[in-house]
This record gives sequence, C-alpha cells and structure tokens, in this order.
Amino acid sequence: MILVLTTMFSACMAATAAENPSSTRAKLRSEGAIHYSAKEGNVVIDSADFYTLADQLDRFKVQAVKQLEVMHTYLTHSGGDVAMTSADDIYAVHKKPQSGEEADPLSLDFATILEGIAVSQSIPTNPEAYGFPAGTKFYKKADGSLSTNDSDDAEPISIQPAEADNLSAGTAAWVNGKLKLGTGSDTAKMLDEAFKEHGGGSNLGQYAINTVYTLPEDVPTAFAYVVTTAHSGSGIDGNQAGADPVLTVSSCKSFTKLFSNRYARNGFNVRISLYYLTGLPAGTEIEGSNGLLFY
Repeated sequence: MILVLTTMFSACMAATAAENPSSTRAKLRSEGAIHYSAKEGNVVIDSADFYTLADQLDRFKVQAVKQLEVMHTYLTHSGGDVAMTSADDIYAVHKKPQSGEEADPLSLDFATILEGIAVSQSIPTNPEAYGFPAGTKFYKKADGSLSTNDSDDAEPISIQPAEADNLSAGTAAWVNGKLKLGTGSDTAKMLDEAFKEHGGGSNLGQYAINTVYTLPEDVPTAFAYVVTTAHSGSGIDGNQAGADPVLTVSSCKSFTKLFSNRYARNGFNVRISLYYLTGLPAGTEIEGSNGLLFY
C-alpha cells in the first residue's frame, strides 16, 4: 500500500511539474539513453534519471514551503515584512496572504527558500501579523496587560523582540532565530512594586510553586503568579488550546485574584493569573501552574 501511494504521489508530482513552466523538469532537454561498453564494463546514461532527480528537487521545494506555512511564514509577491535579498519581488510575511499572492514554490530557487527559513523566526513589527488591523496602536495598562485603548493609565508601546527578562520564568520562545528562556524578571519587578504598595516592605523573595511549596514561617502578605502555555498540535488550534492556570492554598485569611489575562497569537496560547494572599500560617502548602510565590 505504501509503495502504491508513493508511486501515485510521484506520478501526480511529475504530471504537475510537466504542466508547470517553472518546474525543474520543464527546463530539461535530455532525451533517450546512451549505452557504452568497455573492458571495465557497461555504462548506461538514461535521461529518465535526470527527470527523476528533477521531480525530487521540486518535491523538496514544495514541502519546504509548506513547512514554512506551518510555521506561519509565507513567501509572497505582495509587499510584506521582510524582502528577500536572493530574489526580486519576493517577501516573507507572517500572515497568510490572499489567494493568488503566494509565490509558486517551483519558481523559487533554493537560496530564496533557505532565506525564508532563516527569517521564519523573525519578529514582525506590523500589527497585521498579529491579527490586528493595519495602523493599530498598542498600550500597556497599569496591570501590565496589552490594550488598544488610550486610557489615562495606559502607556504607549511598540512591538519589539522579547528578551529573557520579558518572558515568564521557565517559559521559552524562539526570537529572531534564538531560543530564549524566560527569567521572569519583569514580573518580579512588577510584583515587588505592588508588594511595597500593599505595605509588604522590601526584600521580596521568589519561590517556585510548580510543585507543592510549604511555608517555613508565618507570612502576612504574598503574591502568587501562575501561568499555562499551549500550542497547536493533534489537530487543535493553539489559539484555543490549553486551560486556565490553577492555584491551591491549604490555609490563608484572604485569597484575591487581582487579574487574569490570556494572549492567543499565531498558534500559541498563554494564560496568566495574579493572586494576592494574606494571613498565611507556617506550614501552609501552596501549589500553582508553573507558578511563582513572592513574599
């Protein structure tokens, strides 16, 4: 069955390539076969071998471009995020182009496809790449969440590549071709400021609660930060995947959720929640989804 399917796929690919003037097969002019006999043995040069190789090269082009699309990178003739230096009027974009705007994989040379792979992890700065209308302006609210509304407490921000300090502790992301592991420094700074505002003093400590953490002492006030991440797989769109983070506390005086947010972009889903806790006696057991406790 596998052999039959492979043969059928190859035959379909060959037929398609024969009809496409951009295919490698269409550029070949060899015909027939050459048979040469000598004392060392017989040599056969058959033009069919060249056509087989041509079809294999074109299959590689098609599959490579399809894989880029899985990674939300598209090669297009319309203007876009990154202009390819190896080909004129070819651009790499992170938003699926309109029908007819895609570049024909068979018309691309390998240098252009490789360049597309190199920029597949680039960070676009245009709002359209993230599903927002062109010209959308972004703001950072007082609670640290993203907004498109210019409210009194909102700070104008621009799209920029993430650094390790910008990512939640333990979360990872590809940024411009580099793998970053989050340190949670931005979150720790924000919580430290909030802790001081609530009369918690200074010298805020940070403790992992992804597994059960037992308080060694009485803690009057604390913050708990929990997060879940999910991505596409097994037919599930990552923008809809995952579940809300969970926090469990065995004993406390008050348990208040300060805010909860969700970010769904390009196949990834991140959900975060921040809690304010008071009256935690020594021995209290705390556990939260990929969480951190601050006190």
